[in-house]
Amino acid sequence: MTLACKIQEYDAILIFDLNMTAPSHLSNLQPKQPRQKRGERRVAELLAAAAEVFAQTGYRAAAMSSIAEKADAPIGSLYQFFPSKEAVAEALLTRYLDEMSVLGKEADDSLVDMDLKTFVHDLIRRHIDFSRQRPAFSELIEASGLFSRPSVRSEARAIFTRNVQRSLSVLAPALPADRLRQIADVTVQLVKAANALNKHVARRDAKAVMEEMDFVISSYLETRLNFPSER
Repeated sequence: MTLACKIQEYDAILIFDLNMTAPSHLSNLQPKQPRQKRGERRVAELLAAAAEVFAQTGYRAAAMSSIAEKADAPIGSLYQFFPSKEAVAEALLTRYLDEMSVLGKEADDSLVDMDLKTFVHDLIRRHIDFSRQRPAFSELIEASGLFSRPSVRSEARAIFTRNVQRSLSVLAPALPADRLRQIADVTVQLVKAANALNKHVARRDAKAVMEEMDFVISSYLETRLNFPSER
């Protein structure tokens, strides 16, 4: 059956993205791209279901049949958009990384007249909220070594670091870009530590522990950005 016939059979909602040609050995991993609104809604439903399944069972244990069942969709519909579990995971990760970039740029709009402690507090909370609202993100990042795109972990870190560096350049415009990048690298690692602590610390201690991390990161940035002490 020709591609045109397949498209007609599925109500013209599918089309291959022919703008780029994938290597032949990876062609089976390339998801079809929806053209019409119906296809876009279906993809959104499938990815939302996949996010739930990955978060609940982990990437390795997740099955395509479970994703289709969660989405209340025929298994054939899932395979028409995503020919493999890896394709589903990579589509989700691409969406998450795009959202991370957008959220970072949106945060820049609130930096005017923001003091350092408020910046740090908001930075930590945004990172925690991002992970909490996307529970599949951490699971997929951990499993990314299994994908044909193993660099996704470093891609996520690079986006987060760029976001932080851009914010720091507003707070300390006199510092050179190389120095801001180094400070952003350390800040990102500290924020990730705060997120890890928030996940594992006892609930009764969470507020106090996050205040300690606020203090640690604020103190570090005060000295590195040459801010006057606010303590």
